[in-house]
Amino acid sequence: MPLSPEEEKQRGLTRERLVDAALALINDEGLEGLSMRALADRLEVKAASLYWHVRDRRELLDLLAEGLLDGVPRARRGGDWRRGVLATGEALRGTVAAHKDAGRILLEAPGAFERSHTFADLKAHLVGAGLQASEAGDVALMVMTYVIAGRTSSESEPAVEAGGEPATLAIDSGSHGVVVRAGNSDMQGLFRVPPDQEAAAPAVVRGETVVVRRTRGVGLGQIELNPRRPWRFKVQAPTWRTVLEVGDLDVREVHIDSGASKVECFLPPPRGVVPIHVSGGVVDVALHRPKGVAVVAVIHTGAVKLKLDEFSTRVAVFDVHWQTEGASASRDRYELDVSSGAVKFSLDMYEAKVARAEALPAESKPVGKVVSALDILLDGVEARTRQ
Repeated sequence: MPLSPEEEKQRGLTRERLVDAALALINDEGLEGLSMRALADRLEVKAASLYWHVRDRRELLDLLAEGLLDGVPRARRGGDWRRGVLATGEALRGTVAAHKDAGRILLEAPGAFERSHTFADLKAHLVGAGLQASEAGDVALMVMTYVIAGRTSSESEPAVEAGGEPATLAIDSGSHGVVVRAGNSDMQGLFRVPPDQEAAAPAVVRGETVVVRRTRGVGLGQIELNPRRPWRFKVQAPTWRTVLEVGDLDVREVHIDSGASKVECFLPPPRGVVPIHVSGGVVDVALHRPKGVAVVAVIHTGAVKLKLDEFSTRVAVFDVHWQTEGASASRDRYELDVSSGAVKFSLDMYEAKVARAEALPAESKPVGKVVSALDILLDGVEARTRQ
């Protein structure tokens, strides 16, 4: 019996075709556009057909990460171990740069790292330098994470100009335990994180947007933003336990998306009219503003457990219009919009000094030649092997 056109397409569907189509979809639409339905439409098959090859989106991301790492050119073996590590890292960097959102894909599927020839090559170079195999494996993972999440040299990251159009920080879906605060005024890039991955909130830069995705690690992960730029903030859903300590930044907008939970935000004095939107389905948001700051608020019918300074209600049975004294006439104010379905929202004032998580060490000004963090790491390898 001849096969139908649909059956012909399904029979010709392979993992390789699936990965190629998924990468093409991401190059066109970005990682946010990747879904099983969108991928099925691109392949012109039924979505159910994809589940013969992958269980879910998580396994698909693992396949995409493996596909990306399989495409990293292999550096020539032999010669100096350090040059070999740098060449392998540069090959990985080139592959990440060549594919839209490749860094985000790889950081979401770190299990693929150790299965790649890139990891094997880095580990071999580091064993050749004199490290034990377990040490070499750990350092190889650090090199890969650094190259994927950041840049391999400080010269490749342009300095941030003061002022200008706002940059955006997006706390990505699935993130938990992210602390955001202002960095030092002499920062060169848009952001920085501590070198300890457990204490970091991993991020990638997409144009003028810093995307944070912290799905692993305990406690709180930190990220610092350049205070010379104005910022917009978007807490995407679902996320949990986000702290925006942005009282020392120029904040232009805050959007807390449906599904976000347990968000705390320390605001600065506003510059102009600054909108803050809290979507329905957000749970447990606490906003703190400096004393004397003007706020105009609209709380829509159906918002639950509200407290705005001294005003409180269990349920908004009609739209609540609230403002601080003279706020509507103030040129510098926050305009707050809380949607129906938001649960447990509060707004209050705070003094300039509040109890906050411990700040990252201040950046020291470079003396002499500026080197990358990767060079510093490899200097440590050399010191270790001389012991």
